[in-house]
Amino acid sequence: MKIKTSILTLLAAALSVGSSWGQLPISPTSGIIRISLTAGQTNAVSVPFAKSIPFEGTISAVSGTTLTLAGVTLTPGALTNHAIYIPTHNEPANASATTGAYGRVVTIASNTATQVVTTTAITPFVGDDFQIIEQFTLGSLIGQSATSNYQLSAGSNPNNSDVVYVEANGVFTGYWHKAANPNQGWRLLSDTTGAGAIQTNVPVPFGKGLLIQRRTGNRTLTVAGEAITGRFRPFTTLGQTNVVNFPYTVAVPLIESGIGASINSGSNTNNSDIIYLETAGTFNGYWRRASNGNFYPLSDTTGTGTPVSSSVMINPGKALLMVERTAANIIIPQPFSE
Repeated sequence: MKIKTSILTLLAAALSVGSSWGQLPISPTSGIIRISLTAGQTNAVSVPFAKSIPFEGTISAVSGTTLTLAGVTLTPGALTNHAIYIPTHNEPANASATTGAYGRVVTIASNTATQVVTTTAITPFVGDDFQIIEQFTLGSLIGQSATSNYQLSAGSNPNNSDVVYVEANGVFTGYWHKAANPNQGWRLLSDTTGAGAIQTNVPVPFGKGLLIQRRTGNRTLTVAGEAITGRFRPFTTLGQTNVVNFPYTVAVPLIESGIGASINSGSNTNNSDIIYLETAGTFNGYWRRASNGNFYPLSDTTGTGTPVSSSVMINPGKALLMVERTAANIIIPQPFSE
């Protein structure tokens, strides 16, 4: 799958300016990306923009899953499909750079006027910046076949409709789009006749990419929204294949991405994390050898051949598939200044 990017308003020059600890690198920046989907293939698609970033401020208190926020006044109960992202690390004395929640993004379960409760506990420091991210849904990201904004192919059943897979905790759930009434709209893949509940509002978590099974004809998927500007540290599930979002609009060679510092390296493919990058519907796997820090193709099981070169790229609009061997989580550094 080839990726076409058209960054209309992304201020890359501004993003190249370095940021200091505890200081938000740059305010949310609008952008657009066009992602080419290959016919007859499963495409790994990232969603590099949030639907919107409506609130920013600082963390004033942390208590388990409850975060108290300064600088905002929220409508209680209004954050129904949102996440909180920590784009800075306000490092206190004697703290390790690996502690805290720098780069974390986690779903918000509920909110009051000044607090959010998250689905997973994270540990930002008091004074860290935060951004509230409005996440896409299937409907807001891809559209509805009854309207002009629908971007994929709908059908009468899952066999003649494109299928979109959303991953959560290593479990993939498929959705297809019924083209005609009665009951037109998004359906679970298991709902083969389209008689069940409409799935338009299924969240697309910002930490996750998508797998899109394109039936016939090449297609371009357009995503517009607001970009994050700091380190990205999504949660992954031990022992599972995870679809990791790539939230940036700059191509980065795998060996220069900084990912190697956070993934589990080993002596062979059986004790190393595996990262799959997709090109034209083909998924190529790579692992990192602990003894020298080099990446190798999955076919080179012990790392005795030639390491991968800088031509192996993580491209904008492309999600990463990651097989997580141990409990560590992947960290994708900000590709502009870190």
